[in-house]
Amino acid sequence: MLQTLIHRIMQFDHRRARKMIEELETGSETKASMLAAFERKVELSGDAMFFFNEPFAPISLTGTSCPHQCRHCGSYYLKHMLDGSDGKLYSQAADLAQKGAKGILLSGGSSGDGSVPSYAHAEVIKKIKQDKKLKISAHTGIVNSSQAQVLSGFLDMALVDVIGDDGTVHDILNLDAGAEDYERTLKELSSAGIALAPHIIVGLDNGKLKGEIRALEIAKEFDPEAIVIVVFIPTGGTDLAEIAPPDIEDVVRVITEARMMFNVPLSLSCVRPGGRYRSTLDTYAILSGIDRIAVPSRSAYTTSRRLGLSVIEVPKMCCSYKVSI
Repeated sequence: MLQTLIHRIMQFDHRRARKMIEELETGSETKASMLAAFERKVELSGDAMFFFNEPFAPISLTGTSCPHQCRHCGSYYLKHMLDGSDGKLYSQAADLAQKGAKGILLSGGSSGDGSVPSYAHAEVIKKIKQDKKLKISAHTGIVNSSQAQVLSGFLDMALVDVIGDDGTVHDILNLDAGAEDYERTLKELSSAGIALAPHIIVGLDNGKLKGEIRALEIAKEFDPEAIVIVVFIPTGGTDLAEIAPPDIEDVVRVITEARMMFNVPLSLSCVRPGGRYRSTLDTYAILSGIDRIAVPSRSAYTTSRRLGLSVIEVPKMCCSYKVSI
């Protein structure tokens, strides 16, 4: 595999990337950071571009209930998950396994301490893992040492939204917590032996950058398996419905910083705005060093072909997991 990667790196022609970046309507400093990050991506993974069109289905352990009513969500996203509350978790997972799923994503509303209570369902989750052989990922929220130890009994991957600004935690998530609580969470999960895929939400604070680079720095301390870039979506019916999504150049800044900071896979989450914004973002993201995209747009395929990248489709898998080249 190493020899194949070396060959792909040596064979890749960077001139196409330089030309495509130069054609973009953005500043020279941004273009320079994009080119450096793209070249770093090629050093790390050659010409491979991984597309994940079938992410794990999310199951809400709390149904549509969440006491915090975060300003960017207001329980909206819980309504679009499978309902695993009130004893329905096993049957939901069993149904997904029967349909050929390789894993599930446990999610739901946060408890008063900021945690998503997967740990409270440990026995049924262990049974799911044993009976159905599914990979188990979870949005953990903020967890303490004892909760992390329980999670270590069944969790394959912890998906932690890492927030790097205290004000964002207070004002957007309505939590009495701060960036240090997310740092502590990664420490506890890592100490418990759980693989980490920190999620960095670009523009969570009213569409503007506020703490995202600090979040990357926090994640850097804990040897993550992957870094996942999430992009704030203005969502109807929420407090932030009328806020514009983050400027593409702001997303690029976070992606390029992440690419230069980490040697692990860098994924663009399925949670990002749609339409023309998504098409533009996917192009910029690929040219900025992303090597994985969940639910890629048509422009992601077009951009990859123009660059001469080898698109590798990964079926029925979350973009946080290791895959072979």
